[in-house]
Formats: sequence, structure tokens, C-alpha cells
Amino acid sequence: MTSLGADYRRIWFGNASSNLADGVTFIAIPLLAVTLTDNPLAVSGLAIAHSAPRVLSVLGIGVLIDRYDRRRLLFLANFSRAAVFALLAALVMTDAAPLVALYAVYAVMGVIETLSDSAASAVLPQAVEPRGLDRANSQIAGTQTVVDEFVGPPLGGLLFAAAAFAPSALTAVAFLVAGLAYWRLRGSYTVPLTDRTAASHGVLSSIREGAAWTWRHRLVRLLVIIGALACVAYMIPFSYLALYATKELGLSPAGYGFLLSFSALGGLLGAFVAARLRRWLGYGWTIVAALSVGAMSFIAISLTTNVVVVAVALAAYIAHAVVWNVMAASVRQKATPAAMMGRVGSMSRLLSLTGLGVGAALGGLLASGVGFLIPFAVAGGLFAVAAVVCAVRIRLFRAWEAEQAPVAAEAG
Repeated sequence: MTSLGADYRRIWFGNASSNLADGVTFIAIPLLAVTLTDNPLAVSGLAIAHSAPRVLSVLGIGVLIDRYDRRRLLFLANFSRAAVFALLAALVMTDAAPLVALYAVYAVMGVIETLSDSAASAVLPQAVEPRGLDRANSQIAGTQTVVDEFVGPPLGGLLFAAAAFAPSALTAVAFLVAGLAYWRLRGSYTVPLTDRTAASHGVLSSIREGAAWTWRHRLVRLLVIIGALACVAYMIPFSYLALYATKELGLSPAGYGFLLSFSALGGLLGAFVAARLRRWLGYGWTIVAALSVGAMSFIAISLTTNVVVVAVALAAYIAHAVVWNVMAASVRQKATPAAMMGRVGSMSRLLSLTGLGVGAALGGLLASGVGFLIPFAVAGGLFAVAAVVCAVRIRLFRAWEAEQAPVAAEAG
């Protein structure tokens, strides 16, 4: 098995460090919000505050990524995130962090996170050859699972129990380390001027060009639509998960963190089998299988409040999410020209972020109106619809893979 290269290792490390920060934040900020309010809509509103600025900025960010040095954008974004969380840690330490401050942090971080994630996705296929993308995406997804869900949540819960400002302080350090890793990239991550069509148009024209390309490519278009539907389904229960765990399951903050960390075991399994499943089943059937597992996981949770069953079902859900993300990312990265990577990625993120906002609103409303269990069933039904749609279009996946085979053979 050949090495993926030194710059890939720097990208991997930067992702690992920033995902540790995300994992700590994922539990620490909602727990901090729960100390300020017990209103499900107010807590789920944090997700909306995080998603709305991303929706408004993502298309412009896609143009930015196709015009400027992606390496520079990456390290500046992570240094900026470090500064934001250092400020939040200071506010919490001095008891000057009301709920509105958490909303503000989530809004600012939404824009910066979109820039960082979009640039990282565009950089990877420039650093890794196409035949290595499945493995690279699987390794990054596996590491993300460990630090974002296995290490981060319990660490965030324990730090929050010790001192409310500690998670934000650690997050600031982790983002600083990520920025240094991206700063050390040595390859060229600016699209050649001859390929930079985005640079010769206005911003709106460049956005329209990216949207038109995404719509014309039938497989990329399908994955963008399915990704948006999956985001709605994901966010319906996850928007109020902290309340569900503490009120319905009776878990402490540390217990909630360990529940999420247990689910990372499923993510490790997903990262381990993703590339193997693709070789056995192809991209299409692997995606159908993953979405089906996501549906069954949420439906199982809707039928019980047994903590063990919930933990196993969440692990299965995270396994599905990792496999889906690896497959969708690899297909999009292989199918999209380098000069269009930022704008095509921004179209995908726009629909996904819109889905997250819709899911958060639905989750808060459903949890307030019908309780904490039924929304899981609704989310499971949406995943089932996504699986059926992909199964119906399986010939589209097969045709694209047949087109890729000669290219892969030549590269190999």
C-alpha cells in the first residue's frame, strides 16, 4: 500500500485537531445552553444560529476557494476560530456569557467553519491522486470519528464539569494547532490561471456557472439532493439530543458524553469497511446499504428508552454516516474538475445547510409538541426514502463507475 504523501499527512493532522475541537464544542456549548434555559426551542435554536450564516455565505465562499490559495484560506480560517473560542473562554470565565453570546459565537463560527471545511475538501484531491481518495477519505473519516465523537464528547463533558470555561479554552488551542498544520502544507493549492474560470467572471456569474455544472451532472446532482434530505433527517433528533439524553434517558453531562463516545465505535467500523464495501458492492449499493442502516437506527431509538439499545442504535447510525460521507465525498471529488471544486462543493453545502436548518426547526417543534421519541421515527422515515431513491437510480451509479474504470486502470 503506497503512501499518500507528506501533505496528506498534514491535511490529516489538521483535520484531526480541528475535529477534536468540534467534538468538545458539540457537547460543551449545548450543555452551557442547558444551564441557561430548559426550553427545547431555545436549545435547538443554537443549531439554526449556526446554520443560517452558513447558508448565506456558502456560495460566495465557493467562489473564493476557486479564486484564491486554498492553503492560505485553510490556516487563516483555523487561526480565526482559535481567536473566537479564546474570547468565549474569557467570557465564560468571568460569568459574562449569556445565551445571546452563545448564539453569536455559533453564528460567527458557522461562516468560518464553512470556509475551512470547503477549503479542506477542495485541497484533498489536489494532494492525493484519484486512486487514493477512497482510502484518504476513509482515514480522515475514521480519525474524525475517534476525536470528534469518542475523545471530544467525554472530554468536553468532563472539562465542563470541572470548569465551564475549560472546553472553550481547549478548543482554542486545538484550532491553533490545526492552523499550524495547514500552514505547513508545501504543495501548490491555487488553481492554475488557465483553469480558473471563476476569476474571469463576476461573483454571481461564477456562482451560476457552478450551479449549472452541478445540475447537469446527474450523479453529482443526485448526491447533492440526497445529502440535503439526510441533513434534515439527521438534525431532527440531534437538535435536541442533549435534552433527550438528560431528560428522557436521565443521563448526567458526563454520561451524555460517554453515550456519544460509544457511538464512535460504529464510526470506526464504518471507516474500516467503507472502501472495502465499495470494492465489493460499488458506490451505488454501498450508499443504499448505508442509508438503510441509518433509517433502521433512528426507528429503533423511537421504540425504546433503554440506554443500551439507544447506544447501540446510535453506533449503527454513526457507522452509516461515515460510509455515506466517504462514498459521497469520493464520487464528488473524482467527478468534479479542480477549477470547479469550490463552487460545486458550495452548492452541495448550501442544500445540506438548508436541510440542517429545516431539521433543527422541525426537531424543536416536534420535541415540544409530541415528545422526544416520535421525531426519531420521522427522521428514520426520511432516511428510508433516501435509500429507496438511490436504489431506483442504481444504473446511474453503474454507468458512472464504468466510465471511471479506464481512467483508474491507466492511473494504476
